[in-house]
Formats: sequence, C-alpha cells, structure tokens
Amino acid sequence: MSIKIKALTKKFGDNILFDNISLNIEYGSVTAFTGVSGCGKTTLLRIISGLDTDYTGHIDGAPRPVSYLFQEDRLFPWYSVEKNIEFVLRGLLSKHDAAETVKRIIKDVKLSGHEKKLPAELSGGMQRRAAMARAFCHPSDLLLMDEPFKGFDENLALEMISLFESLINNTRKTVILVAHEKWIIDRLSRGVINIESLSNNAGRQ
Repeated sequence: MSIKIKALTKKFGDNILFDNISLNIEYGSVTAFTGVSGCGKTTLLRIISGLDTDYTGHIDGAPRPVSYLFQEDRLFPWYSVEKNIEFVLRGLLSKHDAAETVKRIIKDVKLSGHEKKLPAELSGGMQRRAAMARAFCHPSDLLLMDEPFKGFDENLALEMISLFESLINNTRKTVILVAHEKWIIDRLSRGVINIESLSNNAGRQ
C-alpha cells in the first residue's frame, strides 16, 4: 500500500513548479523530502495534506485525517499546554479518555509539571515538544512534518530526534518530513525523495 502521486502539475500563474510528476510513498515509512530552498517541498506537503487543491493530477491513498507539524509551532497562545493538545481530540474521544491521552503524551515529551503553562511561559524547545505532542496525539495515520528540527542547536536537535523516534515507535503512522541536514535524514528516514530533481523552479515554494 502506498500514497500514489500521479501526473501532478502545479503552477503559480504562468510559472510551472511541477510538470506531470509521479511518485509513490510507502505506508508505514518515514520518507524525507530534500532539495534546495524554494524547490517545492512545502508545496508538495500541502498538496498531500489537502491544504492546497490548486493543481492537476491525482493523489491516491493519502490517509485522512492528516496530522501536520508546521515550521511554526502554531500553539494557541491563550491555551495551556494540556489544552493545546486536548484541542485535537475534541469530539473524537470521551472526556476521560482524552484527559488520559493528554496526560500520557505530556509525560512522553517530558513536559510533566508544565501542563498549565501558556506557550509564552515555555522555552522554544518546550514549545516544539508541545507542538510535536499535539501532532502525534491526533488520531491520524499520516504525519507531515515541515522542517521539524529547524533552528535548534545540535544538542536540542538530538533531544527532539530522540523524542520523535520514541513516539514513532509507538505508532504505525506514515511520516513525510522535510529536512536539509544529511545526518538527520540518514538517522530518521527509510526513503529519500529529492524534490529538487522533480521541480522546474527553485525560486518558489
């Protein structure tokens, strides 16, 4: 089973970013999108997620719903850590089950004791851990991650990567991540797709 992208063409006005491209992404895999800035990595993530529908071609087999970890944490500033995570479970689990799920994921990402804090009260690394917890907590089979370790020093990046590995080992999610650093790609991904080689334009994303 796989996500199948067939004859995809994406334009920005008269500017063609992707011209009739096709590729497969295996279910249950961790696949890295690589390539220079502007070659279309984020655009392709958005197309797969369904956020961008302005294209021709077909995306078959992309699981729904989708969890999306953006480059920005996008935490609700008026919600505490636990409320930010709980938000993605509303209407999907009972109040008791949602509370237990949130409690468990907060422990997994080492934010115990910070449940009631607002994002502004957290360090950058803690905010990212909360965002990752929310993405993993959402009951979806497809997780899209746009440069999840960008801007971290090596020690913090290693901490976040270890966290990602521990979380992904407990799920069967298909993961597509955008990354530039070879050591991160080599450690995390089981497949690499160079989007630059598929793109007609490295100036837009």
